[in-house]
Amino acid sequence: MDIPFKPYWDLLAGYVKPERRRFALLSVLLLGKIGLQLTHPQIMRTFIDVATQSAPLAAERGETSSVSFRSGLLYLFVAIVLQAVTVAVAYGGKDLGWRTTNALRADLARHCLRLDMSFHNARTPGEMIDRIDGDVNALSNFFSQFVVQVLGNVILLVGVLVLLFEADWRAGLAMALFSTITLAIIGRLQGFGSSLWEEQRQARADLFGFLEERLAGTEDIRSCGATAYVMRRFYGLLRVAHRRLIR
Repeated sequence: MDIPFKPYWDLLAGYVKPERRRFALLSVLLLGKIGLQLTHPQIMRTFIDVATQSAPLAAERGETSSVSFRSGLLYLFVAIVLQAVTVAVAYGGKDLGWRTTNALRADLARHCLRLDMSFHNARTPGEMIDRIDGDVNALSNFFSQFVVQVLGNVILLVGVLVLLFEADWRAGLAMALFSTITLAIIGRLQGFGSSLWEEQRQARADLFGFLEERLAGTEDIRSCGATAYVMRRFYGLLRVAHRRLIR
């Protein structure tokens, strides 16, 4: 299913707007994380350069040792801060994702309650539960990871390319070409992957719809001696859902 980017962005912006303060804080933490990720290798480069320098005089060797020691301490400090910021970004992203999708769940449930009976007769309660909660839960990854993973990695990629061009334009050019080809391939595969996930979500909805109805009719199933039949159908739906998930 090929859906343009704009509807996703409008959906994200509409539900994130009430949480703009948390979104702003998450953005600041994300930029800080990216800055630390770019700074960390530079400190290591300085440490290695200083450690490999030749110093014939004892005084110069003492100065080199001091610089190496300070670079090592700075490297460890930045590593600890980077881990702390990474945890904060992950927590903030999940918190923002759950807050926004809770509002989306309420709007979706309200919309479904307003539909006529023909819609509800065509769908089992278990399927409705999985659609409202399960599909929205999958969307929570979009809300929480879009900024952290997609936008964050784009900014990180730009920063890495800038540093590579600064160090050696040939290395920067090679990485830029590699990144362009990789993004083009990922874009081509997007439609294929989306259709597979759509099939997997449908199989999961069918499975939960079957479970809800059979659990509600447990007494009737046992009294009719249809336990083996129900279990065989359950295993069949479970097999289909598992195979689609593997795909």
